[in-house]
Amino acid sequence: MKVVVLSDKKPGHYNQSLGIVQNMTECQMEWLEIQYRDKWRDNILRVFTSICGGIGLSASLIHSLLWWSLDISCYDALIKIQDADVILSAGSSVGAINLLLGKILHAKTVTCGRPSPIGIRHFDLAILPMLSWKRAKNRRNVCKTIGVPNPISVDILNIKRPSLLNSLKLKDCPRIGILLGGTDQHETITVEDAKQLFEICSIVSKRMNAELLLTTSRRTPSEVTAYLKSTFESVDWCPLFVEPNTPSELDNPYNAILAISDLLIVSADSFSMVCEAASSGRNVIVLSLSQRHQKQPKRYIVYQHMLEQSIINMCILEELAQQITTAITQPSDNTYLQDTQKSVSAIRQLLEA
Repeated sequence: MKVVVLSDKKPGHYNQSLGIVQNMTECQMEWLEIQYRDKWRDNILRVFTSICGGIGLSASLIHSLLWWSLDISCYDALIKIQDADVILSAGSSVGAINLLLGKILHAKTVTCGRPSPIGIRHFDLAILPMLSWKRAKNRRNVCKTIGVPNPISVDILNIKRPSLLNSLKLKDCPRIGILLGGTDQHETITVEDAKQLFEICSIVSKRMNAELLLTTSRRTPSEVTAYLKSTFESVDWCPLFVEPNTPSELDNPYNAILAISDLLIVSADSFSMVCEAASSGRNVIVLSLSQRHQKQPKRYIVYQHMLEQSIINMCILEELAQQITTAITQPSDNTYLQDTQKSVSAIRQLLEA
Protein backbone atom coordinates (compact mmCIF):
# COMPACT_ATOMS: atom_id res chain seq x y z
CA MET A 1 0.00 0.00 0.00
CA LYS A 2 1.24 3.47 -0.88
CA VAL A 3 0.18 6.64 0.93
CA VAL A 4 0.96 10.08 -0.50
CA VAL A 5 0.90 12.76 2.21
CA LEU A 6 0.27 16.37 1.19
CA SER A 7 1.75 18.88 3.64
CA ASP A 8 1.09 22.60 4.12
CA LYS A 9 4.16 22.73 6.43
CA LYS A 10 2.08 23.73 9.48
CA PRO A 11 3.28 21.73 12.51
CA GLY A 12 -0.21 20.93 13.81
CA HIS A 13 -1.34 19.56 10.45
CA TYR A 14 1.98 17.79 9.84
CA ASN A 15 1.72 15.96 13.17
CA GLN A 16 -1.76 14.69 12.37
CA SER A 17 -0.58 13.08 9.14
CA LEU A 18 2.64 11.86 10.75
CA GLY A 19 0.74 10.16 13.57
CA ILE A 20 -1.38 8.24 11.06
CA VAL A 21 1.39 7.06 8.72
CA GLN A 22 3.68 6.10 11.61
CA ASN A 23 1.00 3.66 12.71
CA MET A 24 0.53 2.21 9.23
CA THR A 25 3.71 0.15 9.23
CA GLU A 26 2.59 -1.79 6.18
CA CYS A 27 2.51 1.26 3.91
CA GLN A 28 5.02 2.99 1.70
CA MET A 29 4.98 6.75 2.27
CA GLU A 30 5.71 9.69 0.00
CA TRP A 31 5.58 13.27 1.32
CA LEU A 32 4.88 16.27 -0.87
CA GLU A 33 5.02 19.86 0.39
CA ILE A 34 2.44 22.00 -1.37
CA GLN A 35 3.43 25.51 -2.42
CA TYR A 36 1.17 27.81 -4.45
CA ARG A 37 2.27 30.49 -6.90
CA ASP A 38 0.03 32.98 -5.06
CA LYS A 39 -2.46 32.84 -2.21
CA TRP A 40 -5.32 33.99 -4.46
CA ARG A 41 -4.76 31.00 -6.73
CA ASP A 42 -5.12 28.73 -3.70
CA ASN A 43 -8.43 30.44 -2.85
CA ILE A 44 -9.81 30.15 -6.39
CA LEU A 45 -8.84 26.49 -6.63
CA ARG A 46 -10.63 25.79 -3.33
CA VAL A 47 -13.83 27.42 -4.60
CA PHE A 48 -13.63 25.56 -7.92
CA THR A 49 -13.09 22.23 -6.16
CA SER A 50 -15.93 22.93 -3.74
CA ILE A 51 -18.28 23.30 -6.72
CA CYS A 52 -16.85 20.72 -9.12
CA GLY A 53 -15.09 18.26 -6.83
CA GLY A 54 -17.84 15.69 -7.14
CA ILE A 55 -17.98 15.50 -10.94
CA GLY A 56 -15.71 13.83 -13.44
CA LEU A 57 -12.85 15.98 -14.70
CA SER A 58 -10.46 15.11 -17.49
CA ALA A 59 -6.83 14.47 -16.62
CA SER A 60 -5.73 17.29 -18.95
CA LEU A 61 -8.01 19.79 -17.20
CA ILE A 62 -6.77 18.70 -13.77
CA HIS A 63 -3.14 19.04 -14.86
CA SER A 64 -3.89 22.51 -16.23
CA LEU A 65 -5.45 23.53 -12.91
CA LEU A 66 -2.50 22.17 -10.94
CA TRP A 67 0.07 23.80 -13.23
CA TRP A 68 -1.80 27.13 -13.03
CA SER A 69 -2.07 27.14 -9.24
CA LEU A 70 1.10 25.47 -7.92
CA ASP A 71 4.69 26.65 -7.73
CA ILE A 72 6.49 25.12 -10.71
CA SER A 73 8.86 22.99 -8.61
CA CYS A 74 5.92 21.70 -6.58
CA TYR A 75 4.00 20.85 -9.77
CA ASP A 76 7.04 19.04 -11.20
CA ALA A 77 7.31 16.95 -8.03
CA LEU A 78 3.60 16.19 -8.06
CA ILE A 79 3.45 14.89 -11.64
CA LYS A 80 6.28 12.47 -10.88
CA ILE A 81 3.93 10.57 -8.58
CA GLN A 82 2.63 7.74 -10.73
CA ASP A 83 0.57 5.69 -8.29
CA ALA A 84 -1.01 5.78 -4.83
CA ASP A 85 -3.65 3.95 -2.86
CA VAL A 86 -4.39 6.82 -0.48
CA ILE A 87 -3.94 10.59 -0.65
CA LEU A 88 -3.79 11.98 2.90
CA SER A 89 -3.91 15.64 3.89
CA ALA A 90 -4.63 17.90 6.85
CA GLY A 91 -5.52 21.57 6.44
CA SER A 92 -7.69 23.60 4.09
CA SER A 93 -4.96 24.71 1.68
CA VAL A 94 -4.15 21.13 0.61
CA GLY A 95 -7.72 19.80 0.41
CA ALA A 96 -8.24 20.77 -3.24
CA ILE A 97 -4.93 19.18 -4.30
CA ASN A 98 -5.94 16.01 -2.44
CA LEU A 99 -9.18 15.66 -4.43
CA LEU A 100 -7.60 16.51 -7.79
CA LEU A 101 -4.63 14.18 -7.33
CA GLY A 102 -6.97 11.44 -6.16
CA LYS A 103 -8.89 11.72 -9.46
CA ILE A 104 -5.71 11.43 -11.53
CA LEU A 105 -4.32 8.43 -9.60
CA HIS A 106 -7.69 6.78 -8.87
CA ALA A 107 -6.73 6.79 -5.19
CA LYS A 108 -8.81 7.08 -2.04
CA THR A 109 -8.88 10.61 -0.65
CA VAL A 110 -8.59 11.13 3.12
CA THR A 111 -8.69 14.47 4.95
CA CYS A 112 -7.96 15.21 8.60
CA GLY A 113 -10.42 17.92 9.55
CA ARG A 114 -12.88 19.82 7.40
CA PRO A 115 -11.11 21.86 4.70
CA SER A 116 -12.75 25.21 4.01
CA PRO A 117 -14.72 25.93 1.87
CA ILE A 118 -14.59 22.51 0.24
CA GLY A 119 -16.18 20.60 3.09
CA ILE A 120 -15.99 16.82 3.33
CA ARG A 121 -18.65 15.56 0.92
CA HIS A 122 -16.24 14.85 -1.96
CA PHE A 123 -13.68 12.90 0.13
CA ASP A 124 -13.72 9.15 0.56
CA LEU A 125 -12.98 9.59 4.27
CA ALA A 126 -12.93 12.57 6.64
CA ILE A 127 -11.34 12.21 10.07
CA LEU A 128 -13.21 14.73 12.20
CA PRO A 129 -12.59 15.79 15.80
CA MET A 130 -15.52 16.23 18.17
CA LEU A 131 -15.77 19.96 17.42
CA SER A 132 -16.76 19.17 13.81
CA TRP A 133 -19.26 16.40 14.44
CA LYS A 134 -22.38 18.58 14.18
CA ARG A 135 -21.50 19.82 10.72
CA ALA A 136 -20.90 16.26 9.53
CA LYS A 137 -24.53 15.31 10.17
CA ASN A 138 -25.05 11.66 9.25
CA ARG A 139 -22.43 11.34 6.53
CA ARG A 140 -21.06 7.82 6.12
CA ASN A 141 -17.60 8.97 5.05
CA VAL A 142 -16.72 10.24 8.54
CA CYS A 143 -14.44 8.80 11.22
CA LYS A 144 -15.33 10.55 14.48
CA THR A 145 -12.45 11.19 16.88
CA ILE A 146 -12.48 13.08 20.18
CA GLY A 147 -9.31 15.06 19.49
CA VAL A 148 -6.94 14.94 16.53
CA PRO A 149 -4.51 12.21 15.43
CA ASN A 150 -0.91 12.73 16.55
CA PRO A 151 2.44 10.89 16.67
CA ILE A 152 2.40 10.26 20.44
CA SER A 153 2.53 6.55 21.35
CA VAL A 154 2.22 5.25 24.91
CA ASP A 155 4.33 2.17 24.10
CA ILE A 156 7.15 4.16 22.50
CA LEU A 157 7.21 6.67 25.37
CA ASN A 158 7.43 3.85 27.91
CA ILE A 159 10.23 2.14 25.99
CA LYS A 160 12.29 5.35 25.81
CA ARG A 161 11.70 6.34 29.43
CA PRO A 162 14.48 4.27 31.13
CA SER A 163 17.24 5.37 28.75
CA LEU A 164 16.18 9.02 29.01
CA LEU A 165 16.19 8.89 32.80
CA ASN A 166 19.67 7.40 32.69
CA SER A 167 21.11 9.84 30.13
CA LEU A 168 19.67 12.88 31.93
CA LYS A 169 20.88 11.52 35.31
CA LEU A 170 17.59 12.33 36.99
CA LYS A 171 16.93 11.37 40.59
CA ASP A 172 14.21 8.97 41.71
CA CYS A 173 11.32 11.33 42.44
CA PRO A 174 7.99 12.48 41.00
CA ARG A 175 8.40 14.41 37.75
CA ILE A 176 5.97 16.96 36.39
CA GLY A 177 6.07 18.10 32.77
CA ILE A 178 4.67 21.53 31.88
CA LEU A 179 3.69 22.23 28.26
CA LEU A 180 2.93 25.90 27.65
CA GLY A 181 1.30 27.31 24.55
CA GLY A 182 0.74 30.98 23.89
CA THR A 183 -1.83 33.44 22.69
CA ASP A 184 -4.92 33.17 20.54
CA GLN A 185 -8.12 35.20 20.25
CA HIS A 186 -9.55 33.63 23.42
CA GLU A 187 -6.65 32.99 25.80
CA THR A 188 -3.12 34.08 26.52
CA ILE A 189 -0.34 33.66 29.06
CA THR A 190 0.96 36.79 30.75
CA VAL A 191 4.09 37.53 32.75
CA GLU A 192 1.86 37.63 35.85
CA ASP A 193 0.66 34.11 35.01
CA ALA A 194 4.29 33.03 34.62
CA LYS A 195 5.26 34.52 37.98
CA GLN A 196 2.38 32.76 39.72
CA LEU A 197 3.25 29.51 37.96
CA PHE A 198 6.86 29.72 39.14
CA GLU A 199 5.77 30.32 42.73
CA ILE A 200 3.44 27.31 42.61
CA CYS A 201 6.14 25.09 41.09
CA SER A 202 8.65 26.19 43.74
CA ILE A 203 6.23 25.29 46.53
CA VAL A 204 5.28 21.95 44.95
CA SER A 205 8.88 20.93 44.30
CA LYS A 206 9.80 21.45 47.96
CA ARG A 207 6.61 19.96 49.36
CA MET A 208 6.74 16.80 47.22
CA ASN A 209 10.47 16.55 46.45
CA ALA A 210 9.51 16.74 42.78
CA GLU A 211 11.33 17.78 39.61
CA LEU A 212 9.65 19.96 37.00
CA LEU A 213 10.34 19.97 33.27
CA LEU A 214 9.08 22.83 31.13
CA THR A 215 8.71 23.62 27.45
CA THR A 216 7.33 26.72 25.78
CA SER A 217 5.97 26.95 22.24
CA ARG A 218 6.47 29.19 19.23
CA ARG A 219 3.32 31.05 20.27
CA THR A 220 4.49 31.83 23.81
CA PRO A 221 4.98 35.62 24.14
CA SER A 222 8.68 36.50 24.11
CA GLU A 223 8.53 38.37 27.43
CA VAL A 224 6.93 35.33 29.08
CA THR A 225 9.57 32.97 27.66
CA ALA A 226 12.32 35.32 28.87
CA TYR A 227 10.93 35.35 32.42
CA LEU A 228 10.42 31.58 32.53
CA LYS A 229 13.92 30.97 31.19
CA SER A 230 15.57 33.26 33.75
CA THR A 231 13.71 31.69 36.68
CA PHE A 232 13.31 28.00 35.88
CA GLU A 233 16.86 27.55 34.58
CA SER A 234 18.24 28.99 37.82
CA VAL A 235 16.76 26.33 40.14
CA ASP A 236 17.98 22.79 40.67
CA TRP A 237 14.46 21.32 40.71
CA CYS A 238 14.01 22.10 36.99
CA PRO A 239 16.57 19.90 35.17
CA LEU A 240 15.07 20.50 31.72
CA PHE A 241 13.84 23.78 30.18
CA VAL A 242 13.10 23.61 26.45
CA GLU A 243 12.53 26.39 23.93
CA PRO A 244 11.42 25.52 20.36
CA ASN A 245 14.08 25.66 17.66
CA THR A 246 16.98 25.80 20.13
CA PRO A 247 19.87 23.30 20.19
CA SER A 248 19.47 20.34 22.53
CA GLU A 249 21.37 17.18 23.37
CA LEU A 250 18.07 15.31 23.05
CA ASP A 251 16.73 14.22 19.67
CA ASN A 252 13.20 15.27 20.60
CA PRO A 253 13.07 17.27 23.87
CA TYR A 254 9.28 17.65 23.71
CA ASN A 255 8.75 13.88 23.48
CA ALA A 256 11.37 13.39 26.20
CA ILE A 257 9.28 15.46 28.61
CA LEU A 258 6.23 13.35 27.78
CA ALA A 259 8.20 10.14 28.31
CA ILE A 260 9.82 10.87 31.66
CA SER A 261 6.96 12.77 33.32
CA ASP A 262 4.51 11.18 35.73
CA LEU A 263 2.11 14.11 35.42
CA LEU A 264 1.63 16.54 32.53
CA ILE A 265 0.29 20.08 32.85
CA VAL A 266 -0.69 21.61 29.51
CA SER A 267 -2.12 25.07 28.87
CA ALA A 268 -5.67 25.03 27.55
CA ASP A 269 -4.99 27.36 24.60
CA SER A 270 -3.29 24.61 22.57
CA PHE A 271 -5.81 21.98 21.49
CA SER A 272 -3.13 19.95 19.68
CA MET A 273 -0.85 19.83 22.76
CA VAL A 274 -3.77 18.80 24.95
CA CYS A 275 -4.53 15.96 22.52
CA GLU A 276 -0.87 14.88 22.52
CA ALA A 277 -0.67 14.94 26.31
CA ALA A 278 -3.97 13.06 26.55
CA SER A 279 -2.56 10.39 24.20
CA SER A 280 0.57 9.82 26.32
CA GLY A 281 -0.89 7.56 29.01
CA ARG A 282 0.18 10.03 31.73
CA ASN A 283 -2.09 11.86 34.14
CA VAL A 284 -2.97 15.21 32.55
CA ILE A 285 -4.07 18.55 33.98
CA VAL A 286 -5.38 21.10 31.47
CA LEU A 287 -4.57 24.55 32.85
CA SER A 288 -6.65 27.62 32.04
CA LEU A 289 -4.66 30.85 32.10
CA SER A 290 -5.65 34.47 31.38
CA GLN A 291 -8.86 34.83 29.39
CA ARG A 292 -8.95 37.49 26.67
CA HIS A 293 -12.76 37.22 26.50
CA GLN A 294 -15.35 36.02 28.98
CA LYS A 295 -16.83 33.47 26.60
CA GLN A 296 -14.92 30.19 26.56
CA PRO A 297 -13.81 28.83 23.18
CA LYS A 298 -15.50 25.76 21.70
CA ARG A 299 -12.55 23.52 22.54
CA TYR A 300 -13.74 23.56 26.15
CA ILE A 301 -16.69 21.42 25.05
CA VAL A 302 -14.18 18.72 24.13
CA TYR A 303 -12.20 19.27 27.34
CA GLN A 304 -15.38 18.79 29.35
CA HIS A 305 -16.04 15.52 27.51
CA MET A 306 -12.47 14.39 28.23
CA LEU A 307 -12.97 15.31 31.88
CA GLU A 308 -16.17 13.26 32.08
CA GLN A 309 -14.38 10.31 30.48
CA SER A 310 -11.50 10.56 33.03
CA ILE A 311 -9.00 11.38 30.29
CA ILE A 312 -7.92 14.72 31.81
CA ASN A 313 -8.42 16.95 34.83
CA MET A 314 -8.89 20.70 34.57
CA CYS A 315 -8.13 23.69 36.78
CA ILE A 316 -7.17 27.35 36.95
CA LEU A 317 -3.86 28.64 38.34
CA GLU A 318 -5.27 29.21 41.82
CA GLU A 319 -6.22 25.52 42.04
CA LEU A 320 -3.06 24.11 40.48
CA ALA A 321 -1.04 23.33 43.62
CA GLN A 322 -3.86 21.26 45.09
CA GLN A 323 -4.50 19.50 41.77
CA ILE A 324 -0.83 18.54 41.51
CA THR A 325 -0.78 17.22 45.08
CA THR A 326 -3.87 15.12 44.45
CA ALA A 327 -2.55 13.77 41.14
CA ILE A 328 0.82 12.77 42.63
CA THR A 329 -0.38 11.35 45.95
CA GLN A 330 -3.56 9.74 44.64
CA PRO A 331 -2.75 8.69 41.07
CA SER A 332 -5.73 7.39 39.13
CA ASP A 333 -5.89 4.95 36.26
CA ASN A 334 -6.94 7.54 33.72
CA THR A 335 -7.82 6.38 30.25
CA TYR A 336 -6.16 8.04 27.27
CA LEU A 337 -7.06 9.16 23.77
CA GLN A 338 -6.72 6.62 20.98
CA ASP A 339 -7.72 8.87 18.10
CA THR A 340 -4.72 7.92 15.96
CA GLN A 341 -5.43 4.20 16.19
CA LYS A 342 -9.09 4.83 15.35
CA SER A 343 -8.10 6.89 12.29
CA VAL A 344 -5.73 4.19 11.04
CA SER A 345 -8.44 1.52 11.43
CA ALA A 346 -10.88 3.67 9.42
CA ILE A 347 -8.38 4.06 6.55
CA ARG A 348 -7.70 0.32 6.49
CA GLN A 349 -11.43 -0.40 6.39
CA LEU A 350 -11.82 2.08 3.53
CA LEU A 351 -9.19 0.23 1.49
CA GLU A 352 -10.63 -3.18 2.29
CA ALA A 353 -14.07 -2.05 1.19
